[in-house]
Amino acid sequence: MATQCMVIPTYWSTPDTPSWQVFDHPTPLDEPGTLGRTLDSLEHSGFRDPVVIFPAPTDSRIEAKVKAICQNRPLDIHVFSGTDLRSIRERLQLQGFPALFLETINMESYGGIRNMGLLYAALHGFDTIIMIDDDECIAPDYGGSALAFMGDHQGAKTILGKTGCVVDANGDKFYDGQKAGTLPLWPKDELFNNEVRTALGEKNRLSETKIAFGGNMVLNSGLFLHVPFDPYGTRGEDDDYVLNARYYGQPLFFDQGLLLLHLPPARTCNYWTRQRQDIIHFRYLREKARAFGFAPQSLGSFLEYFTQDDLEYKAVTASVKAALRFVDTNKAEFTEFLNNAIVAESPPAAQLRLRVNSFLRFMDAWQKVLPKLAK
Repeated sequence: MATQCMVIPTYWSTPDTPSWQVFDHPTPLDEPGTLGRTLDSLEHSGFRDPVVIFPAPTDSRIEAKVKAICQNRPLDIHVFSGTDLRSIRERLQLQGFPALFLETINMESYGGIRNMGLLYAALHGFDTIIMIDDDECIAPDYGGSALAFMGDHQGAKTILGKTGCVVDANGDKFYDGQKAGTLPLWPKDELFNNEVRTALGEKNRLSETKIAFGGNMVLNSGLFLHVPFDPYGTRGEDDDYVLNARYYGQPLFFDQGLLLLHLPPARTCNYWTRQRQDIIHFRYLREKARAFGFAPQSLGSFLEYFTQDDLEYKAVTASVKAALRFVDTNKAEFTEFLNNAIVAESPPAAQLRLRVNSFLRFMDAWQKVLPKLAK
């Protein structure tokens, strides 16, 4: 068996499953989506390692759709199913994983889906996981770049996890997911891109990173058997994973040579949704950084901005400013951006700390059970 596999989550929605409230751009079930194009690129690049597809959310109709896209391809593909999910939960339970946390083993959040890839790899004996998304394409040299330097030493640290950046259709290595013109007081993309520029400007190909692209990550079992993604977070699970790994004592590295093509579908959901998810995410991540003892200044310029004491003020002013842009053109955007300002003040920090404490217990359980699961 190969010692590495590729995992690809693929996000869909049905008329009675409004998953756009959780995921950035799920594909309606009656549309072709982008997964086929991603698999085409794997075929054309000659990729030979096992590929595991994770349809989300768990739904028999979505599973059937994804299986139809994957069939009759010269790839070693397994489509993760509800049966796989039940089997993983049963194995975890047998190994003593607390019942309290079994409900977090699901396909209902970014962190939960990423964890499912780690769990699948652990159960099937894979040492290394290559993570991409279903709106990306790889070049023939991507597999070699993904495995390069893994397990090597850089200073006193072993390279057990790394990330790279993505290239858009114009060849740019930067990201504009929110469209800056809509939220001029919420510089999420600008600050993230500054981190990318800094990493690309480093003298060495590999450098320790404060950010990550979840759709372009490589993790070794020496890391993923001990550090899970956070199932209690709503989004930003990739940058959050950098914090979790740091708390464990292991940095992630940015690899300048790890590139792939990112071709996201056109936006179909509303602008306010992503900012609302951002607000919820950053308030939780700030509480986690505090619990970990990480000062904002140690998190890199991107996360530093969104983990300071004035986060609520930044969120409220950005939301109101964005609402005013739609006051005469889109009542729904106007109203929901104003509601984002309300969301910025709830829930209370004490409630968020309880979630952080739950995650710490979850990670402790993960570290006790996953190495046994992988034997």
